[in-house]
Amino acid sequence: MGLGWEPAFRGKDIDLDASVIAYGAQREHIDSCYFGKLSILNGAIKHSGDNLTGEGGGDDEVIVVDLGRIPQEVTGLVFTVNSFSGQKFTEVAKAYCRLLDAATGEELVRFDLTGAEAQTGVMMAKLVRQFSGEWDMTAMGNFVKSRTVRGMVKPAAQAL
Repeated sequence: MGLGWEPAFRGKDIDLDASVIAYGAQREHIDSCYFGKLSILNGAIKHSGDNLTGEGGGDDEVIVVDLGRIPQEVTGLVFTVNSFSGQKFTEVAKAYCRLLDAATGEELVRFDLTGAEAQTGVMMAKLVRQFSGEWDMTAMGNFVKSRTVRGMVKPAAQAL
């Protein structure tokens, strides 16, 4: 998962946060990978670290998920973005989030957040483990009012 945006020209810094929330078979919250917890599930999901301003080119925050290392009890993953500093996505220049296949570099889904809804949280996509063991990805684009990953846990569980 990649998340990018441009720094604020004036006013307070813009701090967008990428997160992945892991759930069990009963939609119970197992763990969340975000700027405050950079590695979960024994390193199967790793966060690049917090970018507080959007400085630098390309993806400002990256989360790498090794699906082959995800424990069996995890049956759902929800990829989220929050505006921790409180700006609505429509107020942030060139804000986007995307999911890529690391093996091929192919961009699987991409959302332009700047042209989206005036909200502070979005559930970008979900991955659900099928009975076969394969993972099924669904693009979501569901917007909610939440500045933190903690506020995303319940709506993301309901969206699974």
